[in-house]
Amino acid sequence: MKNILLFCFTFLMVACMSSKVTQQEIHNILVIMAHPDDETWISGTLAKLADGGLIIVPIYITSGDRGSDRSGQGLSGKDLAVVREKESLNASKKLGLSTPIYMRFPDGKIQSHALLISEQLEYLKEEYKPELIFTFDPLGITGNKDHQAVSEIVSNTFKKNRIYFTISKSRADNFMLFAKQHDLVFKIKEPVKNAEVSHKIDVTDYSKNRIAAIKQYKTQFPPLLVSVFSGFTKKEAIEELIIIDNATKKKFERYIND
Repeated sequence: MKNILLFCFTFLMVACMSSKVTQQEIHNILVIMAHPDDETWISGTLAKLADGGLIIVPIYITSGDRGSDRSGQGLSGKDLAVVREKESLNASKKLGLSTPIYMRFPDGKIQSHALLISEQLEYLKEEYKPELIFTFDPLGITGNKDHQAVSEIVSNTFKKNRIYFTISKSRADNFMLFAKQHDLVFKIKEPVKNAEVSHKIDVTDYSKNRIAAIKQYKTQFPPLLVSVFSGFTKKEAIEELIIIDNATKKKFERYIND
């Protein structure tokens, strides 16, 4: 009789625990980008959302195999891609993000693989059921064709809950002036009009995370650029977004303000 009672008690405890697990809300956010290091444009906002308990999943369409190696190691092609993936993994840890997903499509050729990329994103949409999806604004900030292609593919694949990270003309000008004052020439080629920005996020509390993350990308960001970024981050700790529909605005504002 004691054994039967013990069994029943154990069964009820397991059932209650299982119920709590199934009832627990899981809020996934997908961040869909072209290359490792692209999250730098939005790292503070992502760290802030992750700190609030959301699961932030970085997705890199390519691993940056056509990029340049600015670390002095002379890396290129697959060797560079392997290192860039490691750098992005370390950066994600600094920001509190989940382990990234690497699709490993050829760098520089995203548009030519648009259909297959879209199919894989549809699979991820079903698997993660994301609350929000972040990607580049249509101009791609730097004018990079892969950035622009990712924005278009994501816009076509996810019909709602889209958030575009961006840089306004004013903020771009401020950064370029700051960089020039520190002997660095850096132009943001495709900023958006100031009026297009719907949200300015104060990420002051996440400056250390942002700086720690960018420092992981030794192949992409030379010391001078890291130094300028770090200084500007402390001076102007703002990130900018474009959210078009009201439902997504309300959802994002609830998460970012919690």
